[in-house]
Order: sequence, then structure tokens, then C-alpha cells
Amino acid sequence: MSDVVRIVDREVIDIQSSSVNPVNPVNPVNPGVPGGPVAPLPMAQVAGGEITIRPGVVGDFAWMDVLQKANNKALGFMHRATLVGHLEKGHVLVAECFEPQRHGEHGDQIGEGAPGSGVSSGGARTTGGTPIPPGEAPATPVGYVLGVDRYLKRDELGVIYQMCVAPEYRRSFVAANLLKAKFEASAYGCRLYCCWCAQDLAANRFWEAMGFVPLAFRTGGGRTKKAGPRMHIFWQKRVRGRRLDPQTRAWVDDDFPYWFPSMTGAGAIGEDRIVLPIPPGTHWSDAKPVVLPEGLRKGEGVDEVKLLEDEVSRLEREKKKGKGKRGQGPRGQVEKKPPRRVTAGGLHFGPVPGDPEVVSSSDTANDEAEAGRVAAVAAELKEKKKALRREKKKFDPAQVAFARELKDRWLEEVQAQPGLLAPSAAKYAVRRGIEAVGPGGREA
Repeated sequence: MSDVVRIVDREVIDIQSSSVNPVNPVNPVNPGVPGGPVAPLPMAQVAGGEITIRPGVVGDFAWMDVLQKANNKALGFMHRATLVGHLEKGHVLVAECFEPQRHGEHGDQIGEGAPGSGVSSGGARTTGGTPIPPGEAPATPVGYVLGVDRYLKRDELGVIYQMCVAPEYRRSFVAANLLKAKFEASAYGCRLYCCWCAQDLAANRFWEAMGFVPLAFRTGGGRTKKAGPRMHIFWQKRVRGRRLDPQTRAWVDDDFPYWFPSMTGAGAIGEDRIVLPIPPGTHWSDAKPVVLPEGLRKGEGVDEVKLLEDEVSRLEREKKKGKGKRGQGPRGQVEKKPPRRVTAGGLHFGPVPGDPEVVSSSDTANDEAEAGRVAAVAAELKEKKKALRREKKKFDPAQVAFARELKDRWLEEVQAQPGLLAPSAAKYAVRRGIEAVGPGGREA
């Protein structure tokens, strides 16, 4: 399969890489030096296997959820309903791999053997001497990308929410080809793609190699941790190599202006976060200042948000303890089932029908008291969560206005002087191929 994949009506169309010119010429001496030419993206390099990319379906949720939970510190967490919704809307692309050595004569998996060629001279996959037609061979999903081509209500901006590849298939250009396929599947008017990445993750090197530019940063979550909150880096990339100049009607290099939000307030953090530009001469990995909403009571030195978070955690533990295990009542008390009444041949075994069941008044009182306590804990927890949401909106309006003006002025300067940004460290040309008929003929 070539390194370019286009998705049309949820079908995968393979485009030969020779038909798409790289954005920049290749430097045979040192391709990918910062600020220099970049190399065309190679196809996924998996020994003894073949990588294909297809749209995700709802049936992919199970293995995606396993992969997500195994990498939750890097990916975060997305609820089932949200993830299934993205699958239904076609926001997910899946990379699959067929490795012939893993399949028996009838295509059944036989183990995790060492990679082998498994390809006959005629191109058909073979297992134990029996050829398997390419269209009938079973495939193993090895990674996925989740993103949308409209972010923060901006048609020109897309975002990557999650990108994950199974550990044994990493460093094989699987993620890079998934990313390029995502660009190809985006709307024509989408000119920029962005992502948020925690500063302490090695994934930042991947985004840098793909040609993304670190524009800004924000303070992440984790205010209750001893190490303090994590920093999030905002990466962005122009995904169209060329654009049609409206004046000359000629194709020129795309210089669509970069953009980032001045503040975010959604996501897993659920709290307003001011976004600040990365100053010139500062690397994305350098230490960044912590900027959090006001959470201190004046004169008391108490972080109100932290106190509420601790109280919510305590109440959640208390509520969970009160529920008990399945088949048990509050505090783990065994639920009392009514005695069985068996009638056979006119003989009644057990309590006589119509007789009132004898229940200890003390047991009834204890159960009612425990049920009341659980209900009180649930009500208090609900109120504390409401208070926590209210306390998380504490940025001074003057600070918000300053961040917005700083962002606008900074982006204006960057558009006029591109040298203010860090030199490009892209290694590979990962962009969308735009084909159109212009005055000079057909161009890609």
C-alpha cells in the first residue's frame, strides 16, 4: 500500500505515492534538518506484514477501549458513549495489519511468532503453503486516530483528540500514515490541524517530526498532585502544501495564518485555562509558568478548589461503601429473602398463607437509618459537585481580556515575521495532496 490514502464515502482509495510530489525537495545529505528540506513519508514498515487503513466502525470500540485504558496517562479517558459517537460519525481511522505467519491454513491465529515474509512470488499471502487471497485474509487492528476537521466552531481548523498504536507496531510509520490519511479525509476547507499534548510525553517528538509547530501552552490538571499540574503544549500544522492565489490564479506555498484559542474551558479538566504563546527563543520543553484560576480565599491561604475536590472524593468513597456488594444491603448487610411457601397435595410447608411475616423491628429501623444515611451522602455529594463547578470559574475578566489581546497581537507578529517561531524540525512531508486544474495545467 502506498503512503497516501484518501477516504471517499467511507471507502479506502489507494493513491500511488509517485503521483504526489513532496512539499519540499529531498536533501540527500541530511533530510529533515531543522529549517531544511524534508523527505517524503515512507509507507508503514512492518516486517512480514502489510498495513491498510480503513474507517472505524462501532465494532472497533472493544479493542480501542483496551488500548485507551492501557495508555490512559497519555491519552486521557473518553467515555463509551463519546467514543461510539465518534465511530458512528466517521471520525476514527483504523490501521490494520495482516501478518501471514500468525495465521494457520484456514487463516486462524496460531500465535505471536517472529515476523516472516509470508508473501509468494505472485504477491498472494501464504500460510503453510496455502495461498490466501488478499481480500480474504484476516487482519489485526494495530492503531487508530481520532480527530475532527472542525474544532472550536472553526471550519479551517481540525484537531486530533487521540492517536495510539499498539506497542509492538510503534516506530514503523503506522501513526504517520494514519495522520496523513486523516488529512486526506478532511474537508477541503480545513487548512490547519492541531492537538494538545502533555509536555512530559515523548509523543511531542512525534508531532515535531511530522511538521507541527509548538505555538502555545496552558496549565493542565493535577492541582492535587505533589508534582503540580502538567503543562499542555498546543501543536499546529498547515496541512495543505499549496493554495490557489486569487490574484494570479497560480499555485503558491500555503501561508495560511496560524491560530490558537486564548482560553479553553471544556475537556476532562472542566476548568477555565488561559492559553499563552511560547515566547521566541523558548523551547517547548522548557519550564512554563503555572497559570491557574483564583482559588485562594483572601487572608486565609486556603485553596478552595482543592478542598472541594478532596471533599467530593471523600463523599464518593462513602457513597460507594454504603452501596455494598451485589445481593447485599447497605454496609454489606445480607438482604433477607422471604421464606419459600410450597403447596403440595393440600399440605403447606412454611408460613401459613395469610399470616404476617415476623420481622425484627430493630432490623427494620437499622435498614431505614442506613438508607437515609446513603441518601444524605448522595445529596451532599451532588451539592458539593455543583459548588466545585462554580468555584472552577475564577479567572478575572481582566486576565481573560489580556490573554485574548496578547494572542491576537502575537499571531499578527508571527504572520508578519515567521522567524519568530522555532525553526521547523519536520522530518517527513505529511500533508494533504490537493489536486486541481489551474492555468498551468493539473497540479497536485
